[in-house]
Amino acid sequence: MEFNDYIQIVCPECKALLFAEKNLDSWYCGHCGHKTEIVHETESHEDKKKVPVLTGDEFLCDGNILVKYAGKDEDVDVPDYVRIIDSGAFKGNTFIKTVTIPDSVKEIGDCAFEGCTSLTDVQLPSEIRKIEYKTFSDCESLKKIVIPAMVEEIAYNAMCCGLEEIVFESSYTTWEPENDYTNPSFEVARKGSPSGVSRIYFRGVSYTASELYRYKSVASYLKSEGLCQNCGGKFGMFGKCKTCGTKKEQ
Repeated sequence: MEFNDYIQIVCPECKALLFAEKNLDSWYCGHCGHKTEIVHETESHEDKKKVPVLTGDEFLCDGNILVKYAGKDEDVDVPDYVRIIDSGAFKGNTFIKTVTIPDSVKEIGDCAFEGCTSLTDVQLPSEIRKIEYKTFSDCESLKKIVIPAMVEEIAYNAMCCGLEEIVFESSYTTWEPENDYTNPSFEVARKGSPSGVSRIYFRGVSYTASELYRYKSVASYLKSEGLCQNCGGKFGMFGKCKTCGTKKEQ
C-alpha cells in the first residue's frame, strides 16, 4: 500500500496517533486495543461517531481543535488558529519543557498535559474558565504556574504534580480539597510532608498555602481575615476598601 492509502486518526481511548487504512470501516489501536469506527463521508453519521481526518504534521487538528501534538520540540508555541486543546492532546509527551498557549484558546480538555514529565513552564491563555481534571497531573517538573483571572474553577486532581507555588490573578478562583473519592485540585505542603504547594501568591502578597487551603479560594480566606475579597486591602472606617474602593460585605 502507498502512504496515501492511509488516514491519520487519534485513538479516542488512549490518544495514540494511528494510521488507518482508508478502505476499512474500523481500526484497532496498537497501543490499547480499542476498536475505532471509521465513518466515511458517504455514510450516515447517525449511528456512528465520526473519527476526524486530521490535518497538520506536528499539530494534528480537526478544524480549530488541536487533537494531538505529535512533535518532539522542547519549546512549543501553540498556533493561534487553535480554539480548543482536546483531551489528552499532549499527554505523555516527555520532550516538552515549555508551552505557550495563545489567547485564541478558550478551552483546554482534561488530561491535556498529563504525564509531560519534562514540562517546567506553561503560559495559559487569558480567557479559559476552568482547569480540567488531570490537566497537569504527573507533570513532576512543573514547579510554578500562573492561573489567569478568568479561571473560575480548578477541578479535582487538575494539578497534582510537582507544583510548589501558585500565582492567582483572581481571588475568586476556587479549588477543591481531597475527599474520600478523589485527589485534591493540588497537593499542599504540610509539616511532615514537604512536597506540594507551599506558597500561594495574589497581588504580590505571599500566603502560606496550608493556611489558605481549606477556604477553597483566596477570596474566602481574605474575608475570614476581615480584608477586601477583591484585592486583599484593608477597609476604612466607612466600610470601603482603602485600596480599590469595594464596599465591605455585611
